[in-house]
Amino acid sequence: MIKTQVTVYLGPTLTRDRAQGLLDADYRPPIKRGDLPVTAADQIIVIIDGEFGQNLSVSPKEILRLLDQGVRVIGASSMGALRAAELQRFGMEGLGWIYDSFASGRLTRDDEVALTYSPIDSSPVTVPLVNVRYWLESLEKAGELDKATTLRMLRKAGQIFFGDRTFQVLRKELEAVVGKERFEYLLQTTGGVITDIKSCDACFALTRVSQAIKECSERRLFNG
Repeated sequence: MIKTQVTVYLGPTLTRDRAQGLLDADYRPPIKRGDLPVTAADQIIVIIDGEFGQNLSVSPKEILRLLDQGVRVIGASSMGALRAAELQRFGMEGLGWIYDSFASGRLTRDDEVALTYSPIDSSPVTVPLVNVRYWLESLEKAGELDKATTLRMLRKAGQIFFGDRTFQVLRKELEAVVGKERFEYLLQTTGGVITDIKSCDACFALTRVSQAIKECSERRLFNG
């Protein structure tokens, strides 16, 4: 039986160990221009993280080349969500809340997903704006924040350059809007952390791919 090969471009969004537990794949660093293979027959390409500034980003043209060959290319969470939203009409698949937000036009700025991370272990150093957005909107839906306060807090977070938006800096700015005690309360309603929707989307995407491969394998076995 032919085994579907999966290549995943992953960085700070999710730890390699956690990802490997969800999907057995060939994990590679955040994608940059020139990283994609020229051909990828019998493969699934999953793009989660990608480089923005330190190297040229993977171009739509590179992905289109694979899509034209019938290669399944899936994107989620970060660079993958951005490219999937751009190329959905050409067959690239997108998964998750972040992808849906870009595909619908609700989000338009690439820096929503941008962050800085440690070159040693790829752990995030700053908080991406999209995580703050999802967290605040979830609190609003739960009745913990009113619309005006949500917008003020989001505006404060958005005024911080993504490379400077550490949790400490973000906390100080948001406390200036709602006060220290209120901020701490809001934080505790979500387990003491700002919801990491990028990580959630990555887990969702990898799980879906794993399930799809399993279902495909079962059909092959059933069909002899």
